[in-house]
Amino acid sequence: MSDKDKLKNFFSDRLTPRLTVLGFGILLIFLAQTFSLAQTRPASPATPPAPAENATDPMAGLTNPEIKAELEKAVAAFNASQFSEALDVLKALYGKFPELVPPRIVLAQWFAQANLGNAVRANLEMGTEEVPADPEAFLLLAEISLRQGSLTAAEALLNQAKTKIDAYTLNPTRKENLSRSLRRVMTDLYEARQRWKPMEESLNKQIEADGRTAELLRKKGIAIFQQEKDDDAKKIFIEADRLDAEAKESGLPADAVMSQLYTLRGDKDNARKSLAAALVAHPTSKEVLALSIQMNVNDDKLDEAKTLAEKLLAEDPTSHSFKRLRATVALYLDDYTTAEKLFEELLLADPLETQNANGLALALCEQNSPEKLRRALAYAAENVQKNSDNSEYLGTLGWVLYKAGQIEQAADALKQSAASGQINAASAYYFARLAVQTGKVAEARQLLNAALQGGTPFAKRRDAIKLLDELSK
Repeated sequence: MSDKDKLKNFFSDRLTPRLTVLGFGILLIFLAQTFSLAQTRPASPATPPAPAENATDPMAGLTNPEIKAELEKAVAAFNASQFSEALDVLKALYGKFPELVPPRIVLAQWFAQANLGNAVRANLEMGTEEVPADPEAFLLLAEISLRQGSLTAAEALLNQAKTKIDAYTLNPTRKENLSRSLRRVMTDLYEARQRWKPMEESLNKQIEADGRTAELLRKKGIAIFQQEKDDDAKKIFIEADRLDAEAKESGLPADAVMSQLYTLRGDKDNARKSLAAALVAHPTSKEVLALSIQMNVNDDKLDEAKTLAEKLLAEDPTSHSFKRLRATVALYLDDYTTAEKLFEELLLADPLETQNANGLALALCEQNSPEKLRRALAYAAENVQKNSDNSEYLGTLGWVLYKAGQIEQAADALKQSAASGQINAASAYYFARLAVQTGKVAEARQLLNAALQGGTPFAKRRDAIKLLDELSK
């Protein structure tokens, strides 16, 4: 469990963020044992380094009455929305016990659990100013930047964090936790930058410090595969499978991982061979079955996809993702009754899931029923109202309007779906049908060729092939 998860129960559902009594107890343990939000990986099985002679007892936060009393004051002030007072208490505590987490980082943790993202970032930024020698604010800001896709900013912050971690001496336990997180985030940065050799080297450091885990080995295998060393990568994935088996856990099997990587590379033949091998070796693996369904859909083997989707749903009838997969295959097979039933069940279970509403609209509008067409239009319009810039939902609305005979409104919706300059395969088909309706045959052929280019799967792909053949005669 990550430290963010440990803090999860600190706040009630009230508008004003509050720390619960149970949450405060967890906070004491959290501060005492780890001193750092940045610890997100299990400790190394190896013997931890011996603390320096002047290191604070790592359990001091539980036994030192002064620390406990001051934390209680800070929590009470925070619960009363007296954030400045809480900060003052934390600053005074940190002045006496500099081995603790700096005040701004503690506040950032609390604000994060209150879902006040702006306050989180503001406190981290102030933390770099108020305690510039401490690494953690730089490290957390780097991770935020990485998640937001600001890779250059993330890399600059990570370099600063590394320098500060190397120089940090106040708390050996915290230093090791920060170092572990630095290695993890650096690995993520190298992956985002597609620097595969540095990613491999970073993972080697993680493995040396944290031990050989299936998760780390699979990441290393990806880095090795991306360096065109396929056989070496597979050996790493097989070792990850072995570690999972020893721990009685299950990850994605080696051949299935290789299939995904081959797919990303564009090597469809090896992707199919690897996935077929995975399915033979793991015929009941839900993950392998799901990948096999997707592969069959991509290859237009819809009957095979249906068989596997039914098997998968039978394995776990309560799974929303498996039910959605079966419903999607039904859409591709023009089995609109089944698709309607499954998407309706999904929407009843999760009324806010717009993908389910989108699928239901597509199933309803095809059934030549005025009542179902009315419902389809309502679902499609509501989806667009909630997601006005979603090109897929705009395309669906355009198609439902077309099916309802509202040609001008359909054209408007489809034009909006292409406003970004990009158009997905399904919308290109809808546009083509509209073009045929208005006598623009050449334009329709062009749109159909665009829809079919690259082999992108979509529910109307077979209809698009048929229509293009008719228009080309």
